[in-house]
Amino acid sequence: MISYRVARGAFAPRLVFLGLTMLALAACGARPSGGPAVADEPLDLALVPAPSRPDEAPRRPLSADVVRKTEAEARALFGAPVTLRREPPGEVWQYQAENPRCTLLLFFYPDAGPRLRVTHAQVLSRVRGQTVDDSDCLAALLKTQPPMATAKPMS
Repeated sequence: MISYRVARGAFAPRLVFLGLTMLALAACGARPSGGPAVADEPLDLALVPAPSRPDEAPRRPLSADVVRKTEAEARALFGAPVTLRREPPGEVWQYQAENPRCTLLLFFYPDAGPRLRVTHAQVLSRVRGQTVDDSDCLAALLKTQPPMATAKPMS
């Protein structure tokens, strides 16, 4: 019969190895925070493409227009998120507006390099049983108004 002391001692090195392996794997997925901002490319704050014809009215922004934005561009457009949830290798940012009562979720994942980009954006109503228009929610949340193309007057 094997005593409890012998059995417990045999598993201790395995548990230490398992713990160190898990710690090493968690460190691999972590992204350094607080590093210098990468200023390789200028910020793209245009949410809505310019109208193709001068007589066309500009369309309102949709949540799909936020896709492919970087962290810096999202912060410039919407400010700091209400909540930021890290789910390595990605992050989920949440913004909330009061009028209309809505929530914008931005899902960030790494692009080809270490930079995170929005891969999905979702607008949700904070009122049970009601829907909210993407455009109304984004307009309420915009901190920096995106540059709008000015239409030339028709002569």
